[in-house]
Amino acid sequence: MRKATKKTLSRKRKPAAKTKKNRSPALKERLEAEFAQAVKSAKSYVGDPERLRALFREAANEVAALPKDPFKETWPYLQTMLRLIRAYSRGEYRNVTESSLVVIVAAIIYLVNPLDLIPDAIPVLGFLDDATVLALAVRRTRQDLDDFMTWETATP
Repeated sequence: MRKATKKTLSRKRKPAAKTKKNRSPALKERLEAEFAQAVKSAKSYVGDPERLRALFREAANEVAALPKDPFKETWPYLQTMLRLIRAYSRGEYRNVTESSLVVIVAAIIYLVNPLDLIPDAIPVLGFLDDATVLALAVRRTRQDLDDFMTWETATP
């Protein structure tokens, strides 16, 4: 009887896993498409210090009001991204690859957009896509962010 129970349980679990897998690629594709749009927009910011400063100001205000829980481990990197954007826009720091800067700016643009994949106004879920994009950006730019933090600590 025990084996029958295990088989029954395993049969019940498999369809649920398939359903989850089927939904996941569609959400991932949509998130990637929205982030790709943010990347296109970010490219126009990189060469325009005034736009970068305006983005920094807007993002700093937004981040001050964000709940920290969805961002957990990436919260310090979010703060670092903002400081890097500010330092870059002021011409104080240029030791970042253009591709990393574009990804960082795109993540911040995505973050300040209230009408992204999951609108921020939706309680609890509203920031999950933002946290996912931020985590992706951190993975792609971690070395540049770490280098910037090293520069910050060495700069008087």
